[in-house]
Amino acid sequence: MNTDEALRQVVAETALGFVGVALSARGIRHSTLFHRTRGAAVAELRAHGAVDAEQDERAAEVVDLLQRYAAGERVSLGEYPVDLPPCQPMQRDAWLALREIPRGQTRSYGWLAKRVGHPSAARAIGATMGANPIPLWLPCHRVVASDGSLHGFGGGLAMKQALLELEGALPRRLSADF
Repeated sequence: MNTDEALRQVVAETALGFVGVALSARGIRHSTLFHRTRGAAVAELRAHGAVDAEQDERAAEVVDLLQRYAAGERVSLGEYPVDLPPCQPMQRDAWLALREIPRGQTRSYGWLAKRVGHPSAARAIGATMGANPIPLWLPCHRVVASDGSLHGFGGGLAMKQALLELEGALPRRLSADF
């Protein structure tokens, strides 16, 4: 992987706020969660080295997918190519295994640890989820505690709950203020 490669930023305004991705030639390298302002999403992407993407032909497709996802449509973000940054093998395996968790379902940290061949590493898996560089596309919000409770999420537990509600994994509340 060429770490000097320019990453192209794409930011979408959605029903849940502003969200964006940093694209390499191979796929999504980083993504944001939902922000209240475009500037906040852009700042997060720029912190990962992304630049404006007026010339990237994938921008329209990414924006469409994100807007439809945030509107509650059953789009499959999990099929879009990702380009993970350098990471440890267990991290890579855990992040890619997230795509096996169907929309509308959750799995435990213990399940994920077993799935990637480290059955006693549920806590390490939790830390790995916290470092997920491509949330939504690699749906770490679908990982919950063994008792089904919500723990740890970069966007906060209210956002994690709202995403699980949006996907049908939890009953909807009246408002989703995150």
